[in-house]
Amino acid sequence: MSSPVTERERAIVRALQNDLPLVPEPYAALAEEMQISEEELMAGIQSLMDKGCLKRISIALRHKNVGFTINVMVVWDVPDDQVDAIGKEVAAHPAVTHCYRRNRDPRFPYNLYTMVHARTDEEYDQIIQELLGIIGKDTPHDVSFDALRSMRELKKIGMKYFIEDPEDVIEDED
Repeated sequence: MSSPVTERERAIVRALQNDLPLVPEPYAALAEEMQISEEELMAGIQSLMDKGCLKRISIALRHKNVGFTINVMVVWDVPDDQVDAIGKEVAAHPAVTHCYRRNRDPRFPYNLYTMVHARTDEEYDQIIQELLGIIGKDTPHDVSFDALRSMRELKKIGMKYFIEDPEDVIEDED
């Protein structure tokens, strides 16, 4: 059985829930803000991982802020016996940020879902052609797909744990 989360680990979780500083050594800057050493911060993160409290640290990208104005969930009808292999190839494409398998539905017969990002319609069209090339090279039928284009980006916020002040939950609008 793992040991309880310490107060320092709680402070680390609270700090990691905020944006990391955009500097060459973000963990050093975060440790300085917390008034601990970078080694103590990294040891605390490792302890949280060892306890199973922290699985990963990742980013939430605001696509439009970095120039990606076209964001499309492209759904594909891929032969079920090939979806895993094709999915691995498609996931390796630099314009694909999410790629996963879903069960088919009689009303929506797609089983491979990809999130594609592009800066222009021309770039998007090129990406689709590249993905068609990957998906269609081993499939015995025409590749069927549909594109579900984002109309607007909704606010992205993550869960907040160990909050000290309810005001900490409310984030500024972008």
